[in-house]
Amino acid sequence: MQVEHVEHVVHAVHVEFLVEEQSAEAALNNLLPKLLPEGITFQIHPYNGKHNLLSKLPDRLKAYRKWLPDDWRIVVLLDEDRQSCQTLKRQMKKLRLMQDS
Repeated sequence: MQVEHVEHVVHAVHVEFLVEEQSAEAALNNLLPKLLPEGITFQIHPYNGKHNLLSKLPDRLKAYRKWLPDDWRIVVLLDEDRQSCQTLKRQMKKLRLMQDS
């Protein structure tokens, strides 16, 4: 598993989690209250699989960009599913670059 920019989550007051499926939502609902520092709130948004999440992600990020407070963070949680981590990382960076333009 790759984790990037964890230090940014620690300085947040709220974290939005975008996850592939409801089982990830259930797991995070059990884990996050134990892992996140006190005072950090969170909301989990499950999708219907990786393809569904990735296809909706560009529009979701555009919407967040319009209103997301500076002290909120977004975490996209994806399973590797035998896909190359590097390929998936390039795909995520490409989505980010599209958002920056």
